[in-house]
Amino acid sequence: MSEFITVFDIEVLNMDPASVCSIGIVQLRNMKVYKEYYSLIRPADLSFDKYRYDVHHISPKMLVNQKSFLEVWEDIKPFFENQIVVSHDIQSDMSSIRAALKKNRIPFPRMWMSCTNVLAHLVEPDLKKYNVTDLCSHYHIQIDHPHHALYDAKAAAEILHKLILKSDASSLAELHEIHHIEMGEMRENYYRNIIAPEHASMNVKKKYIFTNQSVAFTGNTRAPKEQLSMHLKKVHGYYNRDVNTHTDYLVIGHFGYYKTRYGKSNKKVKKALTLKRMGQDIKIISEKEYMRMLNRKNRSY
Repeated sequence: MSEFITVFDIEVLNMDPASVCSIGIVQLRNMKVYKEYYSLIRPADLSFDKYRYDVHHISPKMLVNQKSFLEVWEDIKPFFENQIVVSHDIQSDMSSIRAALKKNRIPFPRMWMSCTNVLAHLVEPDLKKYNVTDLCSHYHIQIDHPHHALYDAKAAAEILHKLILKSDASSLAELHEIHHIEMGEMRENYYRNIIAPEHASMNVKKKYIFTNQSVAFTGNTRAPKEQLSMHLKKVHGYYNRDVNTHTDYLVIGHFGYYKTRYGKSNKKVKKALTLKRMGQDIKIISEKEYMRMLNRKNRSY
């Protein structure tokens, strides 16, 4: 059966995450280029950002007569819906795509997500830098126009191919299996990130519920937070100091649980609820539940 993969890159015009101003797409069929797509995009917010302009050289004036994101989405929807989607920084890129979808009231399409940055950390653990330029240099890949969305997508596609070959995998799906990495997933009202690049090298086969999961703590805990995080480390989970788009669980301390959980003053709870409303698969549990779940085996183990 053919494996289709959409490799993409975007550029953003300014600080508004929804201000996607260009997109480049390379669709692969069994790791060979099958289709390409590129377009400038006119975001709703056309404010100028010198820092970003110095990176991609796309000015608001260049976008005035371009298609809106809503119009471009009609062109690119087949590349994303029910597809495996890859970029070099999928966490950041999909954050902007989700923001643009939300701003245009477009339901999240179902897709599975991978990231060449994460995979490179696994396949090439001894490298010092993992940006597109350095990986292209490492693999002797020519990149003609850095920070042009289509050329960056092409470079990411070649990097992906090198990573699959280096792992002796026959497909991207097999590469994920070899390294015990779940793909991220998005669908309507739901979002689960792929593992963070900094955690990739510590990833292990999922034995316990909290294995490879990012967990944050808040409130007045019965056990010291250092002890709770040590328990987490023993089952190969990751301690999150803050709540973010990689957080899988927020654990609320035993003392004053209901006030912390249902009050309006705890910043971590507020952030978790906001992410939950945006579709992120983040679970809010009590310290008691956390202790009960710690050594519980994963169902598939």
